[in-house]
Order: sequence, then structure tokens, then C-alpha cells
Amino acid sequence: MKRYDLSTYPILHTERLILREMQPADAADVLVFRGDPYVQRFNSEPLKTVEEATLFIADARKLYDTQGGIGWGITLCGEDRVLGGVSLHSWDHHHRRAEVGYDLARARWGQGIGSEAVRTVLHFGFTQLNLNRIEAATIADNHESVNLLKKLGFTLEGIRRGYSWEEDGAFHDSAMFGLLRDEFVG
Repeated sequence: MKRYDLSTYPILHTERLILREMQPADAADVLVFRGDPYVQRFNSEPLKTVEEATLFIADARKLYDTQGGIGWGITLCGEDRVLGGVSLHSWDHHHRRAEVGYDLARARWGQGIGSEAVRTVLHFGFTQLNLNRIEAATIADNHESVNLLKKLGFTLEGIRRGYSWEEDGAFHDSAMFGLLRDEFVG
């Protein structure tokens, strides 16, 4: 099986978005969504400084360099400010599967940006990376994320009970979703 040529970082375009590699200069923008406790309440511990955001960007580049995944910064066409991130990670080349992840600045919620960016990455994963399966894990209580995944055609495959310790001082269930290439409607 031929592998996608990753010698050049892929840049993805939609009618209104550009998904591109995040750069160290984007650290302050990344901190807006990765540092927002409300945005991160179902994800990971919020970043606290621009330096931590810079390390987050460096880790995304390392993931790309080792072909473990690809992370993109989400920008609007004509603007260079990063509004969020979307990634394919946990990439298993042999089994042709990866996991999708996404974040978006709270000020941009409800504008269709997240679903547009994720749909674009799904299309890239299935058509360019030859993936057969893309997975997503989200906290079952994260209704926005669950609705996004269902809207994109993902199937709920199971619940991991008491999976994540969250900022509210309780364990939460994790909802596991999957989407196969032949189910994807791009």
C-alpha cells in the first residue's frame, strides 16, 4: 500500500477555512482555546502560559515528524489567527485507522467552523491517507461534541464507565465513536 507523501505539511482548504500547521508564533492564539477552562472542561488540563502553548505546538510537530498523526490550526480564509485545532492522531498505519480530535475557541462556537474543519480532516484521512476507520472519544456528558460526531455520521460504539477525572471533582464516562470509510458522506 502506497503511503501519502508527508514530506510537505498538508494544508487543507474549504470555502471559508484554511487548516495549516501551527507555528510557535501562534502560541498566544492557541492559549485562547487550550487555556480556557470551560473549553477544556471535558478535554485536558488547561494550558496556563504562552510557553506551555509553544510546547503544545512543538509536540504537534513531533507527532507529524514521527508520522503518528497530523495536527492543524484552524484559520479563516484571509485571516491568519488560529481559532482552534483539529488532528488525526494515534495513527496506526498497518490497521489504517486514526483518532480525530478537535478544539475551538468558545467565541467561535455555533458557527459551523468545528464541523467544517472536522469534515475536511475526515475527507483527507479517508481519501489521502487511505484510512479505513476514524475514531473519536469524548466525555459522554459533552453534548456539543456528541452532537457534532453524530452529525458527521459517527456511530456510538460503547461507553467506558468512570473513565476520566474532571475539574468538577468527579469521574465521567467516555463515549467511543467510530466512522468507517464506506459510511462517510463527505
